[in-house]
This record gives sequence, structure tokens and C-alpha cells, in this order.
Amino acid sequence: MTSQIPDAIYYLGRRCQLMATPLEAYFERGAARPELDCSYSALWRGYIATWRLEGGQLFLVHLRPGMADAPRLTIVTLFAGQGRKVLASWFTGRLRIPAGRCLASLDGGFMSAHEHETLVDVLEGRVIAERTLALAAIPMAAWPAEVMGDEWG
Repeated sequence: MTSQIPDAIYYLGRRCQLMATPLEAYFERGAARPELDCSYSALWRGYIATWRLEGGQLFLVHLRPGMADAPRLTIVTLFAGQGRKVLASWFTGRLRIPAGRCLASLDGGFMSAHEHETLVDVLEGRVIAERTLALAAIPMAAWPAEVMGDEWG
């Protein structure tokens, strides 16, 4: 499932959009999902998380509900006793961090491609590989599946 409102991530000293939802893996592992208003289709997950790549690790650094009138949601309420940032040890997967002009979009959200796409592979919260693709320099038909996904086919 995609969402049109992405999380955010601090990467190389700047705040970027994150075309991934690492916190969903936490809930998929059985953690209790907070009761949040998910009626807004552009924010089906009900929250917006902010992440930071630091020292080769992925940290959750801020969490808020997606709707102004939703119940209070913070890192402290979800991860009691774990401090101001939480290592995303539950997450294994790929992070997509877009930069530059949007070159193509199917829904204005995650199904978009930008001039530069950084792909960061994470294993249990630790970065294991990272690469940046310069999509503006190659024809759209040659864009890799990591960016395009099955939905573009």
C-alpha cells in the first residue's frame, strides 16, 4: 500500500522525504498499533515519522499523529523508556530518498521518481549498502526496478 504523504529523514545533514515506512515493520511484528484516525486516504497509516541516518544506523527521532485532532502520539508514548531516539532494530529493507526535480509520478506520492534517488539497504536497523542513482541521465525505460516497482509496469 502506498501513501501520498511520506515520512521524513535526515540524510547527509539535510531533511529529505523518505519513500518508505520503516515503522510499519514494527507493527507487522506484532507491536500494538495506536488507535489513530486513518480516514484520510493520503495518510492511511495515521502518523508521520521522522528518521535519521547516523553512524550507519537508522533511528526514529520524531513521531506525530497525521491528523491534528488525533490522540497524542510521540516516541515516548510508543517506546516508553527508550529515550529521545530509537534504533530501528525491527527494520530490514530498503529506504528510498529522492532528491531533485520530480521526473515522473503515478500518484503524487511514493510512486514517483526524481532526478536522484538514494537507495539505502538496512538490516535490523544498520546500513549495509547505499547507492545513488542519477535517473535524469538515463531514459525512463531503463530506470531500475528498485525505483519503479511493479506498479509502473
